Amino acid sequence: MEILHYHSLEELRALSVSDLHALWELVPTDRQRAYKAAYEREVRTAGAVGSDALERQVAAELLKRYDEAALVPVGSRWARTPGRVQQAAKENTVLDAPEDEMRPTSSKPSPKVAAAVGLAALLFVGFMLTRLLGGRPSSAVQATPHASLMPTPAVSPTPTPLALEAQDEVIQGGDSGREAAYPVNLQVVTHEGADPRVWVVQRRRVAASEWRFDSDSNTASFVNGMSVRPVIGIPWSEENAAFFDAMHTGTTFLLTLNTGAVLRFEFDDKRQVRRSETSIFRQVSPGLVLLLIGETDTDGQPTSTRTLVTATYPPEQELSRDGQVLGVNVTVQEGGVGDQLQLDDNAVTLRDARLLTDQPDLPPDTQYLLLDFDVTAGANTLDTTSWRVEFMDAGGQVYTPNSAALTYTDYAALPTEIPALSSLSASVGYIVPRTLQNGRWLVTDTAGNGVLFRLSFAVPPLDLHYDGVDVRLVSVTYITGQITTRLRIYNGRAETLNFTQDDIWLALGFAPEPPGPRNPAEGLTPFDILPEQAVDLTLVWYWSGEPYASMGIGEYQFAIQLQR
Repeated sequence: MEILHYHSLEELRALSVSDLHALWELVPTDRQRAYKAAYEREVRTAGAVGSDALERQVAAELLKRYDEAALVPVGSRWARTPGRVQQAAKENTVLDAPEDEMRPTSSKPSPKVAAAVGLAALLFVGFMLTRLLGGRPSSAVQATPHASLMPTPAVSPTPTPLALEAQDEVIQGGDSGREAAYPVNLQVVTHEGADPRVWVVQRRRVAASEWRFDSDSNTASFVNGMSVRPVIGIPWSEENAAFFDAMHTGTTFLLTLNTGAVLRFEFDDKRQVRRSETSIFRQVSPGLVLLLIGETDTDGQPTSTRTLVTATYPPEQELSRDGQVLGVNVTVQEGGVGDQLQLDDNAVTLRDARLLTDQPDLPPDTQYLLLDFDVTAGANTLDTTSWRVEFMDAGGQVYTPNSAALTYTDYAALPTEIPALSSLSASVGYIVPRTLQNGRWLVTDTAGNGVLFRLSFAVPPLDLHYDGVDVRLVSVTYITGQITTRLRIYNGRAETLNFTQDDIWLALGFAPEPPGPRNPAEGLTPFDILPEQAVDLTLVWYWSGEPYASMGIGEYQFAIQLQR
């Protein structure tokens, strides 16, 4: 019986096409199909279908990326093979962790399987070499061809560590939750001009002190319920550990939410913390917490400490209630729909603003905000690439333009240049929560100029009817640092009502009825209310002086204004 052994890239290049085919036949059939599918997907993406020459360029580029970054296909994604797995494959050994025999059955591959995969994945390189050296089966080949990699191929496939088309699958593979907004993407830039390191973010529920997470080094884990100060775990790998070491003052973190909002954080501190440290989960002020999780020692046991990085939320991202940008020297003119405002030597007119709901491509509980506007250039050609076009809701959430929304707009997106003394109409769209009632559309340039248009939308009349449940906010009292709320919930239905800490939340902000971030009633023990029973609840919340709050209890929501 023939056994699959490791071959270096140089050794594979020296083999004939027939020898490469013989090695390829040692790969299990299911893996052959998976590798062929990954390769053919890259060929299609690069537009090389039907051309032997272009397909060889694709194969050459994939080989180059394997040689330089050890990128191999893993399902529908591309990932770097960990160094220890590479070394084990080179030695034709498997990684035998001591806990393998005692570990319960899991859906995650063990190190032993990972090493075998690392060995078999190398044969994917052999498969690409057959394409590079031999082209299509009908092509004539020499007995011992030699590959010559092009330094700058005309076709550049994109086997990124985490393929963009797989992001939805990864995000949906996490745990569900009741949060209206949650992170889906994290980008970290260590210094100006550097390429960002990107992780797709899954939601994860911590149960019985166990943080379950995806071991893929490109998939981060967000702890459900941590909205004010998100806590995100990054799986340990050699690459991720090195990237954590490179984080320092000046590092910027961009956290994209499922609503389209982008939150920016700045590096604050980096240190080692014990695994038992729980203060990092406190939701006392806006910020971001990153943890390097899953590192093991030489015995295969979890390490006693892990690396912690904290980041702050710069307040200059927010707009004050009078429309001025806090902490930034920007002159902002204000107006509404139909007004024309001057932006330096140019003019912007907001013609229309509307909401579009119930579209099949929208995430749950969201809608499109579509804006039509006119731009008139001044005496010089207008370069719109220096403009920043954002929407901010009443709670301070910032939303960036969404290209999918342009499907439903009347005009195309704003072009990069507008000739001098000319006008044109353009559109922009955003994905916003279904609960949106008002907000501000802001256009600024790099010279410190800006225009702001206030938007408000009619709220559908409340359908006032008694559905068998009565919720009363009895009182709200506060002292420095905390708010105390008293509730009464009556169940007039025939079935039992179930409540958890996620069913009751409080959002604080600097504008009326802030939609978020929502702080769940942490520490509340789940409880049931039987038919014809009522319960009185007293809840204490952390408060840092915000004048407005929203409180939700199941499907009920209350607006609160606090006067000092």
